[in-house]
Amino acid sequence: MPDNSLLIAGLTSVTAIVASSLASWLTSKGNAHAGRIQVNETSAAQRREGVRQTRRAAYLDLIEQAQTVADGLRGVDGLSITECEAALAPHRDRHKQLRRAVTLIDLEGPSTVGVAASNLLIMSGTLGTALAATAENASQENRREFQETLRAYIRLIRPFVDAAAAALDET
Repeated sequence: MPDNSLLIAGLTSVTAIVASSLASWLTSKGNAHAGRIQVNETSAAQRREGVRQTRRAAYLDLIEQAQTVADGLRGVDGLSITECEAALAPHRDRHKQLRRAVTLIDLEGPSTVGVAASNLLIMSGTLGTALAATAENASQENRREFQETLRAYIRLIRPFVDAAAAALDET
């Protein structure tokens, strides 16, 4: 019987080399796949955080602008017609700033926050109309309507804040 030990040793060596190469190749493929997954997850997390920070800044800007509109009109009730007329120009400027902030909110989304922001903008315009009516005729009725509109506007700030907080929690 011929000695097969040399043949067996050779086959064993070839098998070991092939198995080692295959294991190395599979390990490198697995590591590359795991690396791609990790990079994708990290990129997605960074994008989410970027969106969250951009939205947060836009939401804070709108809250500040909305509060500025309200603060600028709180003392109008006791003003004379001339003083009400003088208060119109600053209100229009604040309304423009609010419109800019609402436009940014519309871009950043989501739609629930955009709707709440648009409601503030619409009511700010209504405040301007009520203030103009009071400037034309400072009747008790016009003053009462202006104050009711101002209170309604102030009440709309909270729904915006709640919608913004919910949107930030989702991102």
